[in-house]
Amino acid sequence: MIAAQMNVLFVCSDNTVLSIMAESILKGISSNHFGVFSAGCLPRAALDEYVLQLLKAHHLPVLGVHPKGLHAVRFPTAPKMDFIITLSDVAAEEPWADWAGEPLVAHWQVWDRDAAVLATPEAMVRDAFWTLRRRIQIFASLLQRKLSPPILQRRARTLSPSYL
Repeated sequence: MIAAQMNVLFVCSDNTVLSIMAESILKGISSNHFGVFSAGCLPRAALDEYVLQLLKAHHLPVLGVHPKGLHAVRFPTAPKMDFIITLSDVAAEEPWADWAGEPLVAHWQVWDRDAAVLATPEAMVRDAFWTLRRRIQIFASLLQRKLSPPILQRRARTLSPSYL
């Protein structure tokens, strides 16, 4: 069975938009139930300002939120990750199987590439925000139901193809 307290890592390419939003959303909706982290495979120096404004507008935690690389969450004394959710194709290609504790891994495709051609960057971020928020709410409810790891992983993966 899954423990009540789980560590969840959201990973995207640069840790300035998707994984930052996911971290803040999960912290905001269930701050006491999960250890929540985010990182980027190739982190940028600064957080996307529009993302920060969006999170604040929805009263989500932003204190201490900043872009960081995988090295910030993967070192000998780092918390063991129970679940890693990748949010970009670059992150999905990382070798997650060799992480300590063998975390459950799911890949959530968030950007709707067809719609992205027609959208402004702000509209894309807003759409991604709502997609992530719905998925994370469902994901958090799955984790709180204490499902077995194989069932939890299968259900978490089914959240990817849906733009709920």
